[in-house]
Amino acid sequence: MVKMTENEKQTIKELTIDLLEIAEINLLMSFYGLEPKQINKQWKPEINPITWIYGHCISHMDLIYGELCQGSRLLPKEVGMLVSYGASKENVEKGLPISFKELIEYGMKISERTFDYLKKLPLEKFYELPEKDVENKTDESIMKVTQRVALHISGHMGQIILLRRLIGDKGGVFVGGMSNEQRVSLKEKWLKWWEENKEKFQ
Repeated sequence: MVKMTENEKQTIKELTIDLLEIAEINLLMSFYGLEPKQINKQWKPEINPITWIYGHCISHMDLIYGELCQGSRLLPKEVGMLVSYGASKENVEKGLPISFKELIEYGMKISERTFDYLKKLPLEKFYELPEKDVENKTDESIMKVTQRVALHISGHMGQIILLRRLIGDKGGVFVGGMSNEQRVSLKEKWLKWWEENKEKFQ
């Protein structure tokens, strides 16, 4: 293993967090402008709808930065089970026990908790295993698992963009927010849209 200086370690930490922030803002922007009738629409029975995909992504964040890093999750267990990998298509078709509005509210809390944790995490801890992972669910350092979560979210973001095309909608961006200034601007745009439309998703 190549030995890194403290400055190099800090730079990699910052770039890795940036990668996760880029993935998250693009996930949000992938369903920007959608109508409520579109979020649960399935193009084919074996393809998950947008609601499920978003829930799946925030559940992954909640697992890593909630359970494994801090010892608890925010997303209700019954919701997490329905959006986990391998969930039955029958249950997916039935939908979630909470509204899309509530799912977004959980997502916002999970996001805030995640980035607050990562940015305050001591540098040496960033290169270690998650300290609350008592069941050894991962053998990767927080740095590596953060890269994994970012790539996972990015893959599903692309899936949502494709689904929008398949259901006849031409919205969505791919890929924005590469700079912090762009991410802030996109988040403000997304939040404005969400505040104006969230009651439709109740």
